[in-house]
Amino acid sequence: MKNFNITISREFGCNAREISRILASKLGVELYDKDLVDMAAERAGISLDVFMDADKIVDSPEEQLTKSFGYGSGTAFYSDKAIQAQVEVIREIANKKESAIFFGRCADYVLREYPNTLNVFLYAPLEERVKHMMEAYQLPERSAQKMIKRIDRQRHNYYKYVTGVNRGDRNLKHFMIDVHKFGSEKTAEIIYQIAQMEFMD
Repeated sequence: MKNFNITISREFGCNAREISRILASKLGVELYDKDLVDMAAERAGISLDVFMDADKIVDSPEEQLTKSFGYGSGTAFYSDKAIQAQVEVIREIANKKESAIFFGRCADYVLREYPNTLNVFLYAPLEERVKHMMEAYQLPERSAQKMIKRIDRQRHNYYKYVTGVNRGDRNLKHFMIDVHKFGSEKTAEIIYQIAQMEFMD
């Protein structure tokens, strides 16, 4: 296969991170997830220690979980320096000879002019995302609904701020998949098969 990049954007609560892990394993490539936040923060001089310590000390377990999913969406990451650091990190990885999967972080926009890049958007009906969060994290229904709305709003606002377009704008996506329709394993397999067709020599 040619060297390639796959970007994964998603609605919150559709098990996209696990799908990305399955896909990375099937393809035998590196998955860049929260480490993108860490690398960009280090380059921009943003301390993540205060963020993590504050979570442990003052927040309820549900609030800690919400903040962990909002990792990298705080006000410090809206600065020009932080955004530029994120762009540089993603492009430096993409410029390497190894293929990679990028999870979130506006990577579809950052790599929009890169050849051999496949942009995927994962979504699911709201009621199914609520159900997933309740089962996966033992949350009451109301808490799951509140968390999904809050995290989706944070991610939408951040994506719009960085890119100027909506997170679900289809113009930056090559295909979109309803995870509820296919399930996590089959969704990963669909992306894998498309990658095989698109990037196979």
